[in-house]
Parts: sequence; structure tokens; C-alpha cells
Amino acid sequence: MKKKFLVIRFSSLGDIVLTSSALINIKIAYPDSDIFFLCKEKYRSIAELLPGVDTILTIPEKVSITKYYKYLIELDNKNFTDIIDLHGNLRSWMARKLLTADSKTVYPKRRVERTLIVKSKQIPRFYPHTIDLYNRALNRIGINSYCDRPQLKINKPNHDDIIDKFITNNKNYVVIAPGAIHATKQWPVENFVELARDLYELDNLSIVWAVTEKDSNKPTPKDKIDPKKYLELVNHPINNLSDLIGNAKMTIANDSGIMHVSSAVNTPVTAIFGPTHPVLGFYPKGLFDFVVQSDEPCRPCSLHGAKKCYRDSQYCFDKLEPNRIYNNIKGRLDIILNQNKAVFVDRDGTIIVEKYFQYDPDDIELINGSAEGLKLLQKKGYKLIIISNQSGIARGKFTVENVDKMNHRLSKMLSAEGVLIDAIYYCPHYKNGIVSEYSIECNCRKPAVGMAEQSAHQFTLNLRKSFVIGDKLDDINFGQAIGAKSFLVKTGYGIKHSQALKDINFENRVAIKDNLLDAVNEIIDNG
Repeated sequence: MKKKFLVIRFSSLGDIVLTSSALINIKIAYPDSDIFFLCKEKYRSIAELLPGVDTILTIPEKVSITKYYKYLIELDNKNFTDIIDLHGNLRSWMARKLLTADSKTVYPKRRVERTLIVKSKQIPRFYPHTIDLYNRALNRIGINSYCDRPQLKINKPNHDDIIDKFITNNKNYVVIAPGAIHATKQWPVENFVELARDLYELDNLSIVWAVTEKDSNKPTPKDKIDPKKYLELVNHPINNLSDLIGNAKMTIANDSGIMHVSSAVNTPVTAIFGPTHPVLGFYPKGLFDFVVQSDEPCRPCSLHGAKKCYRDSQYCFDKLEPNRIYNNIKGRLDIILNQNKAVFVDRDGTIIVEKYFQYDPDDIELINGSAEGLKLLQKKGYKLIIISNQSGIARGKFTVENVDKMNHRLSKMLSAEGVLIDAIYYCPHYKNGIVSEYSIECNCRKPAVGMAEQSAHQFTLNLRKSFVIGDKLDDINFGQAIGAKSFLVKTGYGIKHSQALKDINFENRVAIKDNLLDAVNEIIDNG
């Protein structure tokens, strides 16, 4: 029977963004399932950017219990098979109780634990992110958590001429978002103004100043920056703003929803935390994100940072002077401004002819056109990274030494064709294997993201702007988990897996091609 999931997260902006990892994991586990997402109408626009969602359901910002009860009774006609509660409040509890489903799960909110941390000010060494807690809810119903970072779709924006001109003329810009849901969580706007001026004057960076209407009457850096290098946005639609952020070099923000949006479009964040603390589980979780904070003994002062400061001054912000934030950013600018793009390529069945559990280097055969395709990518400046699952090691079919010899031989063959591979990663694990050392759960076996993230750190990669080419659904799911566009090739097991792929909605992030060379040509034409 086809699965029909109801995922519940009513609010707010950042919390809804963080559900994206769980949604991807649901689609990986049940690719032909229907996912319904229930939120407040106010947040429909951000829900529309969530990957994997087939239908958005909404309730008004304010709705009576009676009307909500009637709505749930009507909703029960959808015949959900699974209810996943990622909110954990009274209304989501009502949905779990009133709606019929084969399985129901709620995420472990850690409310007692977090409350004790706020009261005691004792910070544990290890603590889970909210994404990890969302994924634990999925684990309870047998869904693996391959993706553990937020991902948002970037739909085609509808920018006006002023914004289009700014983007065209300003390749290196940062987004500065000085707002937050509570005034107590806002680093003084005058500090943001000073920081914007320094980034413009000292580093020649253009500035996008993004605020809501309630903050639009506060100081801005407009008079300190060349108008051609400054763009001010007030209450900008989230679809267009996410595109702007996705093309920025960095976002600088408070602990806010925009911080999470930036992580989800793979733009590095410098997040300024005052009364809140990463221990509460809502820190930015992008690969190159960074939190700047002051270790005041009164932090965290409340669960959501809304509590008025009891001290004579808000020292958690006072001690974060603009030059400290600037120096942090300055130390990371070279990395951030020079991120690379990569193409992750599966080995067996994609570059070389698939031979069942092959381990003899002398038997390697390059697929026609594979070396030519890799050479074209190399000329375009892409990092070439071979990434493969080698479960035969755990299964006892061959050894690590066998795989290393295979990879060495392949590198030599490609080098002879003028192709220099930047790195080769492989996963030796398989949980049902017979070699105990490798028969484990891991975070590197595709579609898990471990090998991609290792290479991202090694080569400073923007995974969102990278590509995946492979012949199996694991390769495609791997691409979804890291946010890259993926190509399934019909070599190797590709013909078999392409039939299954036709029934899966991956929102134009996947294409089927005859071979690696055809995939490369599309990357070059459209990448």
C-alpha cells in the first residue's frame, strides 16, 4: 500500500526549515509516498520550498479549538498511514489522537532537559540539534536518517529590474539580516551598520540589507555605501529572498529564521547569539556556519530568548563588539569567497564497466566516453571526486587492499587519458556483512553524506552547486541528501533503476541520461 505521511510543524520560520532533512529522509525511504505538511497559513510560503512535500495543509494563525476539531475530523478522510508530529504541542497532540493512522510518532522535544539547562546554566559537552531530534522521530518508525542538514528548494525567482541589476553587477555580496523574532535576541542594529561599512570599505563586498517592516525604521548603512553596491529589502518574499541568499557569499544574522534559511541554501552563516545558546538545539547547521557568542554565566537566560535581561546591561551582546565579528568573518573570507564546485561520480557502472564484486585491476574497462566526460569537467574547473560503496569488503568478497589497487589502476588509466582525479573515497561498510570490523552502521555508505562532507571540508566545496552522477538509486538519494543535482546514467544498473525513478518526484533535481558523457554535456550546458 502506498504510504501517506502527515508531517506536522505549525510554526515558525526556522523550525519549519529544519523539518526539511526529515522530509528528505522520508522520501528516500518511501520514494513513491505522498507527504502532506501541516502548518499555519502564515508559513505556507516557506513550506512551498520544502523538498519532498506533495501537499501543503494549513490552519489560520488563530483558530478556535472547535473549528480546529472539525478540521481534523475532515482531515481524517485523507486516510494517512503515518503521522509524524514535529511540533509537540497541544494542537499537534490533538491531531495524533483524532486522526487515524497505522503509525504515529512525535519528536523528543527535550523540554525538561532544556529547562534544566536554562535554570542551572550547566552546559553539557554534547547535545543534539533539533534536526537530530526530528530524525529520531523517524527512526522510531524505521526510517533511517541519511540527511541531517537543512535543505530548501530554490524556485525560479520573480525579481524586479532593480534586484536583477544588482545581482548582475555584484558577484561578491553578503546578506545582513539584523532582525529577530524577539527584540532581546537582536544584536544592536548600529553594530550591524558598522559591520556592513567595514565589509564594504575594507573588503569591497556589496551589501544586501534584509529587514522586516517592524525594523525598517531603524538605522541602515545606506549613506555609507555606494548605491550601486547596496540593496535594501523590506518584507521581501521568502522565495525571492532565498534565491538572493543562495547566491550570496555569506549571511550575517542573529539567532533567527533567516539564519536557518541561509544554512538550507548552503550559504555560510555568521550567527550572532546573545541570550540563546547552541545547547538549546537551534544553532545553524551548515557545513561552514559559525556562531559568535560571549560565554556569559547567565546564558542561556530562557528557552527562546524572549525574557528581558535582568542585568544592568545585556552583556551577552555588549561584549560582542563589531570588530570581533568582523575579525571572525575576515578570517574565513578567503575560504568563503573561493568555494569550489565538484562532480561526485560513482565508479562501477558509471566510469568503468560493472562487473559483479570486481577486484582484479587487470579487468577494469572504461565505459565509452567516460574519460572524455571527466576531461571536459576538469577543463571547466570542477573538482573530480570518485565516490563509491564497496560493501564487498564487509561481505568478505575482497579486501581493502584489493580496492586500493583497483583505484590506483583506475587513476593511472584516467591519467593516461589526460584526466587527473582530485580524490577517491569509498565506504567499506555493510551492516549485514561477515567481516566484523566493517559490518557496522556508518555515515559514509551512500546515500549517507559522510564522504561528501569529508570532501567538502578537504576541497572547500559548495555542495549545493555540485553534481552527482551514478547508476543506482543510492547515488540519486545521495545527491538529494547533500542538495546537489543528480544524474542517473543507463550504464551499469542504470536501466533497471531508471524505471523506478520515473515514479519519484524529485522536483527537477534529477535527470536520466544514457551515459556519463551525456550527463557531463548537460552540466556544462546548464551548470
